[in-house]
Amino acid sequence: MGIPMGAPFFQVRRLCETHGVHVASSNFEVYGEFSNRVMETLAEHARDIEVYSIDEAFMGFPDLTDEQAFVLGHSIRNDVLARTGITVSIGLAPTQVLCKLANELSKKDPKTSGVYLMPTDRTKRRELLTTIPVDSLWGVGKGTASRLRAYGVVTVADLAEIEPARIRSFAGVVGERLALEVRGVACHGIVEESSPRQSILSSRSFGNPVTDRGDLTEALAHHAFRASEKLRHDGLVAGTIVAFARTNRHREDQEQQNAEAVIHLDPPTHDGRRMAAAITQAMDTMWIPGFQWKRAGVYLADLSSSVVTQPVLPGLGPAEPVQRRKLMEVMDALNAELGKDAVRLASTGLERTWKPKAERLTKLAHKDMTAEGVKPEGDSRVKRTRIRFHE
Repeated sequence: MGIPMGAPFFQVRRLCETHGVHVASSNFEVYGEFSNRVMETLAEHARDIEVYSIDEAFMGFPDLTDEQAFVLGHSIRNDVLARTGITVSIGLAPTQVLCKLANELSKKDPKTSGVYLMPTDRTKRRELLTTIPVDSLWGVGKGTASRLRAYGVVTVADLAEIEPARIRSFAGVVGERLALEVRGVACHGIVEESSPRQSILSSRSFGNPVTDRGDLTEALAHHAFRASEKLRHDGLVAGTIVAFARTNRHREDQEQQNAEAVIHLDPPTHDGRRMAAAITQAMDTMWIPGFQWKRAGVYLADLSSSVVTQPVLPGLGPAEPVQRRKLMEVMDALNAELGKDAVRLASTGLERTWKPKAERLTKLAHKDMTAEGVKPEGDSRVKRTRIRFHE
């Protein structure tokens, strides 16, 4: 269809109507739930797995033959489909860059049935890479591709054949690693545990411009509580909140404005009530009347572990009451059992007229797991595997 990822709907509305494209509003709660289920299924098949994004993962399995790798790829794909109802595409290759490339090929060629094994024979792989433009590679944007072409690197095969030291002279260390990866030399290992979060952001655009202080306060309180849920999930506390609001920068006919408030929390906390209350108080200085606010959000910084947070000695400073922590735990448990926002703060609003538009939201809310699907047979070790959900 030629519709690029992230294109605003108004730009492609006519194209969608002409070709009968079904359009659905974003449902991030459902996306996250299905993503977790798929990743849990994948984790049962691999000792090493890196969840790269909400719809991508790398899995490491060394020392399998091509045939064993291909069979295992189909087994994993069938298992995910049987247990979650989600169709995934699988690319098999010795490096992550080649995995990404193999994954794209698995989606473009129906004959692959969703699983593509990058040729391990150098001659066959070179024949394939000769047909693929260098800008098709993961991490190669227009600027990098233009610079590579200026030095005669037009296809992926050209990149694989150039001496790494030479490419480093005009494309830096990143270019050198890229050249090694397409040669089959792994430069990126599987990252099983991500480094601790440095910050958390919760932000959305409004369905309609917000001009009322109360509505903006509700929206910011809502984002503060959402961010606090992420803190509690990761076992963290925050020492700083940055609340912000922006007007629509695409409306040149409207006056533009940014509003921001920085709030320091002592002691650091993951209590959503305390954060929402702090934002409500900060609105006295943050609120600027007369503007049409298009987006708002909350950014949390100065994160630290809730387990190793320094205790406060009696009489030397404020302490975080145990009752607050227990209340948040109860709210999280109820929302996990009954659904998001089953229990919420009154300060986050009831009507929520500021919420993003979702006229085309599907009625799908939850999907139960089906029975156990097909498990891989034999040795569970194969090449690096990249999984991506079909879009």
